[in-house]
Amino acid sequence: MTDRYQQFLGSDPGMIVELVDGSVSPNLVRTEEGFEFCISAEDFKDYYRKEGSPTPQRWAHLVTDPDSGSVDSRKMAEVMDILHSFEEVLQDFDRSRAFVREALKVLGRNSKADISEARRQLETLGLNITGLTDKHWDRLLTITDDLRALLLSDHCAVLQFPDLPEIRGAGDQTEGQVPPQSRPEAKKTPKKIAAEGRIGRMKNVDMDVQGDNLTITVDLSKEFGPSKSGKTIIVASTEGNKTIPGRIEKIGLNVYRQPDKKGSKGRRQSFKNVAMAVEGDRLSITVDLSVELGPSKSGKTIMIASTGGNQLVYGREEKIGLNLYRKIE
Repeated sequence: MTDRYQQFLGSDPGMIVELVDGSVSPNLVRTEEGFEFCISAEDFKDYYRKEGSPTPQRWAHLVTDPDSGSVDSRKMAEVMDILHSFEEVLQDFDRSRAFVREALKVLGRNSKADISEARRQLETLGLNITGLTDKHWDRLLTITDDLRALLLSDHCAVLQFPDLPEIRGAGDQTEGQVPPQSRPEAKKTPKKIAAEGRIGRMKNVDMDVQGDNLTITVDLSKEFGPSKSGKTIIVASTEGNKTIPGRIEKIGLNVYRQPDKKGSKGRRQSFKNVAMAVEGDRLSITVDLSVELGPSKSGKTIMIASTGGNQLVYGREEKIGLNLYRKIE
């Protein structure tokens, strides 16, 4: 029986996949709707957990749904962006989180709240907020309910301090208590993890969108080291499924080579809405984003383009796997 894994961290937390082939990197996985895509072994280990297993402790401060232990990276990106904007003024992440939490309690959900009164109440907590601008206060007044709930929670964005285990974060403070102004140890040692850090990165993949035409460029001369098994060498990767800039479609792309294996002819006929051209070491892939190849079995996604598994790049030893789709709203 194929093992089932749940994506607990990313843009689609909760998605269940089967591990079809985990012998090499990138791993091949399949969704419940039958959609197959490749993901690097490292990302699969970091962002997926065996169904029913707990969320790794190192991601605890990013959890957006405490019941399921899932991390919606889009929400966490917004949470961290809010906190970092106040950290620029308060010069400490814990203090900025504590301030935002107390400010939201004072302001409540009343968009017409008296800012001057809120300032007065918050200053009594001992925080120097003279550097805050109207833009900061407007941001507090326009926070959506889902982000408000996360910022008011006891678990979200509470940073851990490995070398000072007795010190946690603002979430472990007594209700209404603000961390001390002077806490040099916390300033030196907090482990700040951006929610969109590794998730937003791609390796050797350039995208350009003009209207409904997507052009992807890959430099086939580049290498990013062997996979953990040592059987393949990563040439390019979107590092999971990523949203195409300025669009709603998502793409998963991996290019790799197997130095110990001779190339075969590949299957060009399996390419669907994927045009490929190679000039020297430059691989260009074009996709018409207006094309629809039909819905998945569940009806939740529409396939737009696919290489139909991992196929040889024309005239090269590298292999490519690409899937592009959009969700049905």
